[in-house]
Amino acid sequence: MSNMRIGWTFVAIGLGLVGLWGGRVLHAGLQLRADVRALERTLWSEGPPDLRGLCEAAGRSDRSLRILQEEAGFLVRLAAGLREDWQSLPSFLTAARHLAAAGEALCAALGPDPEALSGAASSWERALVRLSESQEALRRAAAEASAARAAWRQVRREGLPPALRPAAARLEEGLPMLEAGLQLTALLPDLLGMEGPRTYLILAQNEDELRPTGGFLTGVGEVRLDRGRITSIVFYDSYAVDDFSRPYPDPPAPLREYMGIDLWVFRDSNWSPDFPTSARQALSLYRPGRPVAVDGVLALDQRALQEIVRALGPLRVEGHAEPITGENVLAYIRRAWAPEGGQLTPEWWRRRKSFMEPLAHAIRQRLEESHAVQGPFLRALFRLLQEKHLLLYFTRPEAQAALASLGWDGSLRRGEGDFWMAVDANVGYNKANARVRQAFLYEVDLDREPSLGRLTIVYTHTAPPGYPCVPEIRYDAIYERMMDRCYWDYLRVFIPWGSRLMEDAPVPVPASALRTGRPDPGSARLLRAEEGPFAVVATLLVIPPGAVQARSFAWTLSPTALRWEGEKGCYTLRVPKQPGTTGHPLRVRVRFPPDWVLEEAEPVPAAVAEGHVEFQTRLDQDRGFRACFRRVR
Repeated sequence: MSNMRIGWTFVAIGLGLVGLWGGRVLHAGLQLRADVRALERTLWSEGPPDLRGLCEAAGRSDRSLRILQEEAGFLVRLAAGLREDWQSLPSFLTAARHLAAAGEALCAALGPDPEALSGAASSWERALVRLSESQEALRRAAAEASAARAAWRQVRREGLPPALRPAAARLEEGLPMLEAGLQLTALLPDLLGMEGPRTYLILAQNEDELRPTGGFLTGVGEVRLDRGRITSIVFYDSYAVDDFSRPYPDPPAPLREYMGIDLWVFRDSNWSPDFPTSARQALSLYRPGRPVAVDGVLALDQRALQEIVRALGPLRVEGHAEPITGENVLAYIRRAWAPEGGQLTPEWWRRRKSFMEPLAHAIRQRLEESHAVQGPFLRALFRLLQEKHLLLYFTRPEAQAALASLGWDGSLRRGEGDFWMAVDANVGYNKANARVRQAFLYEVDLDREPSLGRLTIVYTHTAPPGYPCVPEIRYDAIYERMMDRCYWDYLRVFIPWGSRLMEDAPVPVPASALRTGRPDPGSARLLRAEEGPFAVVATLLVIPPGAVQARSFAWTLSPTALRWEGEKGCYTLRVPKQPGTTGHPLRVRVRFPPDWVLEEAEPVPAAVAEGHVEFQTRLDQDRGFRACFRRVR
């Protein structure tokens, strides 16, 4: 009897221990779910981020994940061996654990009171000092982020329960950005002048006159930073930094042929769609009449200016009574540019861009106020970088490499799979892009050998018809009238090197529309790109106001566009967005053989029919597409 009692006692103790273990694991899981939801709410809220709350949640998440991995890891591994859609759970848990550890290390770098480092402008210097003193913690955070990415490479989304797949998609997108962001954070003190003053160029681009990196270079600013503060800022008209006592190189051939330009000067330096290339070219042509060492280049267009002013709130600009907001800043610029009395005098020419410096000083003043650098402003910058209305280039290689990892450097890189990028350049001395709309249709035919891609671009000039397409270099006293002219567009479509141009539908350009006085057949040429392993389909278009013009080209696809592993094949496509554009409609239609079955597609297709899958989106940022098939025998 005593033995039975002892036995039941041990059973009770065992059940109690199992209950305690189960309760501990269950509590850890519930706490982790609550903390992840709190993190998401805080990160995407409109108000200023609760840094202390974020750090506390990161610490709890790290502890919860440690409990789950150490005390219930055997169950996770057992589940992974039993079900196909659970096979990636162990690697998912490992990646999440490293991710939480990275967050905890970052919080350690921020110090015991992260809130003390946000809010007031004076805290910028304190924050940079803290980051300078916390390099070891930042390196640890970056190492944990790298470990999370390494673990993630073993994760297949199909090997996760459906409830985890949305989180998996966010992790897959965010992990590379986290790793690069931590590397960039460690470099911030030096980039912002803690190790000595730093000077950056600001390129003001006007997308009403579209150029490859976002727009015509209408102005340039020099900003000097010392210990995190702006110590000086000066803006110039882009024409004012030319020094013709020094030699200039020959311009790219289209600028000479279609615009009559003989020298390659600063304002035309952004001819390459690869922003690092254009930034280096701008630095080589920047000649303000005195020596200046530049540590980096920032380029922004009018959309970026609107969003920055909107996020900072109403600005008081010297000499202007009305507050400047995101809604009226472009109207303010155009009024300030316009000549008094409508007379285009030499004095007007010298002063037509004098509004830039007072506006820049108003932005600087607001940035130095206590509430400026908060959630809305930082989110606006992130969105502008993602949509390429804001581009960055650093002369320091480590910083530039981090930018490239984040996709914020504006570089032209292909990767694996299919690829194309359409790049328009206004070569007509006007602001017609403000009136021109575009739409893209890309049709892929995988049911032929070789596979073929066909791009159709439809241009719609929305200005009233009737303006004659005669080349001219002339200002209008009313800015908007320069939008209503014909659109001279030098179009380049970058495609993988080795592709062959198979189809072209030329639209001839009459001699009366060209400076040379000779007609242009409007046919496309296939050129070798200078920027890397790309071919370029290049042609000239002239689109009158009120007209609609479609251009279509077809080329053979790269062998890497479709990859097979056994009976499963995946077609992938990357379409970068041209900076300065606002999000043209994009349709991608993929045709495949009748003995193939579509298994999966990203993003969610707009339509799936027998032998076809179609995607619809807007090209407001770089876009990627994936369609996977299985052969049916």
